Amino acid sequence: MTTSITLYVMQVEKARTEWLDKNTGMLVSFLPEEDLLKGSYSALNCYYLTFIDKDFAKDQYERLKKYFLQTKPVIGFKEYYDRPCWLGMDIDAGPVILNLSSSGTAFALGPATFFNDTETRKGLLRTAEIAGSTITWFGKSHYLLANIALVGEAITLAMRTTIPFN
Repeated sequence: MTTSITLYVMQVEKARTEWLDKNTGMLVSFLPEEDLLKGSYSALNCYYLTFIDKDFAKDQYERLKKYFLQTKPVIGFKEYYDRPCWLGMDIDAGPVILNLSSSGTAFALGPATFFNDTETRKGLLRTAEIAGSTITWFGKSHYLLANIALVGEAITLAMRTTIPFN
């Protein structure tokens, strides 16, 4: 094995064994002053792991659904798995409404699409439609709130088009 491949394998193994939350088995943040687990961070991890290690990504995605998925009143991913936040603002994730993380829900579209989890994906897209309301302006469709949160529309597009690369 080349040195870079050896380092890669060592880092993934370290992540699998040393960088996991003891209660959930999910990758933790390395910022000690921050919460160790957040829905937005965990969903983004699942997306990026699809490029590195598909099996690890799948395991983390299943854990994300187990600990962060909320199905009522609308489907989405919570920002905090261990406490409610019905209306708030997270410094990293942005608005938290009805206990749901707008960024975490958008980022989770990536692994849902990648792993062909059509039921979850359809639900997340329904929630995005409810929250964003598609409008057509000069022949182009956009989410109504895109002018306020343009990056959210870009993230949603990127996550909706996540596919495996060979």
